[in-house]
Parts: sequence; structure tokens; C-alpha cells
Amino acid sequence: MKNLFKKTEFVFGVTNYKNLPDDAGSEILLAGRSNAGKSSALNVLTDNPKLARISKTPGRTTEINFFKVNEDLMLLDLPGYGFAKSSKAKKKDWSPLLGEYFQKRRALTAVVIFMDIRHPLKESDWEMIHLCRNFNVPFIPALTKSDKLSNNNIAKAISFVKGKIPESTPIAVSSKDKDGFDSLSKKILNFVK
Repeated sequence: MKNLFKKTEFVFGVTNYKNLPDDAGSEILLAGRSNAGKSSALNVLTDNPKLARISKTPGRTTEINFFKVNEDLMLLDLPGYGFAKSSKAKKKDWSPLLGEYFQKRRALTAVVIFMDIRHPLKESDWEMIHLCRNFNVPFIPALTKSDKLSNNNIAKAISFVKGKIPESTPIAVSSKDKDGFDSLSKKILNFVK
């Protein structure tokens, strides 16, 4: 399958709602706890290992980073929540931006919520799920690091998450083995206007 995300490029990062680009096309938010494997997943999805900076230090992303897929589609990489190293002040800076974004942004199409398959549905994941539900934004639970579990345990984790959030279909992905990304990209593209 041709990778439609292959030409994705970083455009800019914003920390303020008024600095957002025109509210047009489709925007897919990439959300997840610090260290859930979001940046690695973005790099595999786009087939570009250098696109998103991967840090051994959780919480390095401190602004909403815009990645242009094509004229009609942007991927927005959010700061990891549950930051290990980012200060609370930084979180205070971008939390209002996120609230305003969900309230006003017509281009917001769907949210991919990245969760470590070994520790899904932590409190901060639930906060993002509730935000999506409150604003009727579809979301895709992406269970990362599936290479760390046996097939049997992957199936159990998917079943567990599906049982807790029945309106969505979890997808297990592994950035290391590049598993699950065809399914994830198809699912994202299903939401694009």
C-alpha cells in the first residue's frame, strides 16, 4: 500500500490559539502520555525516522507541533501528558490552548490516543477520552509497544480497552517491528473530510 503520509513535513509549533493557521482541511491530533511512544509512532507512520524528535527524556514536546501531510491534512503532535520533566507552568500554558482548540476548531477531525499497551487507560488517558466525548470528536486508541507482549496478551489488552471504550476500535502498533501502521493509517484516513 502506498504510504500517503510519506511526504509529511514539520511546519511549525504553536503555544497560543491565535497563532494557529487557517481553520481549514482536516487536523488529526496525536495525543498520549509522556513516553507512550508517540514520536516514534509518528516517524513510522510517515516513514521518516527523523521527522519527530525522539527523546529519552519524557515530556520534551512543549508546544503543539504541526506536520503537513498534504494540502488538506495536518497531523498535530501534542505535548505528552503526565509529563515527567516538563514543568507544571508549561502545562498551564498549553492546557487552555487545548481547551480552546477543542471548543472552536472546525478542522479538528479525530484524535489518536497513544497508550503503552502494557499500561493503557491511565487517568490522563481518560481525561483525553472525556475531552473527545464532550466535544463529539472521534478517537482512535493506538496501543504502542506491542512488540513487548505475546500475541495472546496483545489480544487481551485490545479486548480490555475495547470493553472500557466500546465506541472505538483499539489498534496495536509496534514502532520497533512497524506492525499495525497500515491499519492505523487507514483508520486515520477514514476520518479525513
